[in-house]
Amino acid sequence: MKKTVSLLLLIILVFSAQATNTLRDTIFINSVEKLAKYAQKSHVLVKMKPGEYAINSIKIGELSIFKYSEKNSKKGDFRIGSLIHFSGNNSQYFLNGVTLNIDGKLHDNYPKSEFSEFLVSGNNNYIEGLKGKDVGSHVPANRVQMLRVMGDDNTIKNADLFVHGSTPYGYGHLLGKGGNALVPLHKHSVLLVEGSNTKLLGCKVVTHAYGHGIFMQGAVNTLLRDCYVEGKMRPTNEMLAETSGLAFDVDFKSDYPPGKILPNEIKSLSEDGIRAYPSGGLSGRRTQGVTVINCTVKNMRSGFDLSANLPPTKIAGSTAIGCQEKGFSIGTDGVIEDSKGDALYGPLITFVGNDVKNCKVDLELVDTVSEYNVSRLVEINGTGHHITIRNYQNKKRSIESPIVFGESFWDDVHRYRNPDAAEGSYAGAENIKLFNYTGMPVKLNDLSVNCIVTNSRQKQKIINAGIGGNSTNDLLKRVDKDVIAKKPDLVIMMVGTNDMLNTRKLNDYKTYTANLETLIKKIKSSGSELVLMSPIPADSVYLFSRHDKVLFSETPNMKIDAIGNIVKTLAAENNVHFYDLNAEFKALNLPIHNQDMLIRNEKNSGKKDGVHPTALGYRFMAQNVHYFLKEHRLLKPNQNIICFGDSITRGGREGQNYPAYLNELITQ
Repeated sequence: MKKTVSLLLLIILVFSAQATNTLRDTIFINSVEKLAKYAQKSHVLVKMKPGEYAINSIKIGELSIFKYSEKNSKKGDFRIGSLIHFSGNNSQYFLNGVTLNIDGKLHDNYPKSEFSEFLVSGNNNYIEGLKGKDVGSHVPANRVQMLRVMGDDNTIKNADLFVHGSTPYGYGHLLGKGGNALVPLHKHSVLLVEGSNTKLLGCKVVTHAYGHGIFMQGAVNTLLRDCYVEGKMRPTNEMLAETSGLAFDVDFKSDYPPGKILPNEIKSLSEDGIRAYPSGGLSGRRTQGVTVINCTVKNMRSGFDLSANLPPTKIAGSTAIGCQEKGFSIGTDGVIEDSKGDALYGPLITFVGNDVKNCKVDLELVDTVSEYNVSRLVEINGTGHHITIRNYQNKKRSIESPIVFGESFWDDVHRYRNPDAAEGSYAGAENIKLFNYTGMPVKLNDLSVNCIVTNSRQKQKIINAGIGGNSTNDLLKRVDKDVIAKKPDLVIMMVGTNDMLNTRKLNDYKTYTANLETLIKKIKSSGSELVLMSPIPADSVYLFSRHDKVLFSETPNMKIDAIGNIVKTLAAENNVHFYDLNAEFKALNLPIHNQDMLIRNEKNSGKKDGVHPTALGYRFMAQNVHYFLKEHRLLKPNQNIICFGDSITRGGREGQNYPAYLNELITQ
């Protein structure tokens, strides 16, 4: 049933929460004491005066006691200290221009409980512009997070969080990260989500502490969009040169194979950038449903580690830079698309175990390399995956590293800790399709069964005959050369955006109709099957920034709708296929000015466009067109297809256009 894009539609429908001031007076405040007071109120709208504020007394906060759910394996009370506790419901807080400087000495408090500098236990709150900064490097008495979201339906927008103070800091995870660590652990993470339907929008996280950037425990349906996480790296040679300190005190032993800190490596000093744990929170429930859009992680242990949560899992338009252990990792039924990473210090992607199934991955490999050896470029385990890896901007990596099946860092760790475990206990790859367009070597070991590797692009079944700026006048001039002479079996044609919206190419409806009918008759008479598509809607705000509004007697989308009806009518009259692609965008109420992810705008691409799709938009088009072709039995073996049209058909750089994505779907 329709469609492979269903998960994508759910993502696109989630947009930035908008605070409403209806029937609510604005409360203006100018102190952290008042912020702490109103954070506990429900149904308030609070704006704080911009400026720098110091939090240097634990008295501003409180110790809160919650009850574990009956379903939680943990029983009794959960105790947590905080400085600012947003415990009210249905409130909005606007903290733009406010910086809250937190005295690191406050981390010494609450030694018998957890501590969150900012705690959100209330529901349906909107918090914008929260900027927190740790001052000093005092080690916490217990585990600390700067921001913890326990409640449901909360939106955190444009938070800017900097943390400092933890132990062990300076060695990454080499001295341990959990039980049986070589030294005591006093971690300081940044942002923890435990509630349902949490939205993190435009949040920035910088950590100079040992702990995670953004992580989820027991969270359900979490959206991260336009977020950024950054840590710091350190060479192991610097650690080995120390003459005192934690590593020196344990004789430079390590909790990871081979049991000691090795020279000539580099480690992240923090933990994972965006991470999901299997379960957590007061309910002890499973973590489920994580969507990550247009996020970046830099210099963390792992970039995006979403291997432990229940599906659906989606990573789109995101980037991993300089991550040590892996750039990406997902669990069963996970999807990664339109994303990239540099594999600078570790694998681009890792499937951590042999129990991960049916993932769909499309990643680009950035060609950046470093002096540190990457022993495995990709670590593939599990069953039934479909993986495509291509070079970013068509630039090949200068240093070769292998793509490996049936191996992983975590298999190495498990076998180090459990040397008697049978081979294949933790790693193995079966029934996996890899499309490797990187030029890097592939290694299939004895734990690889029925895996198919394609190391070169399959024969192009689709010709992209789109040219930017073309109207029906232009298509008439080149249809013989670019279409009919090539004798295609099937032609997919979409034209009209320039006829109606480009003030240098405008045609009236009569001319457009006559031109289109001539094109239809010429293509049909050549013996090719023909699919006509209605042009997609446009964002008028951006359109009128470069085209004179005075020249339009109707709104742009009224004109697009009108020619859509013309296309439909001509298709019926000439007995050719018609696909209403315009309706697919309208079904999502797109475009939404500077918000949606399918039509290029300043938010998703930095471009005041409003007409051309993003890479995600082109995938959306391809998936819908592919479904239409299959539904109408228009796909046949050894078939040649031409996509004929303007710049919306032509698309962007190599591979980012709907004909290219459609070709992938067909050849697969």
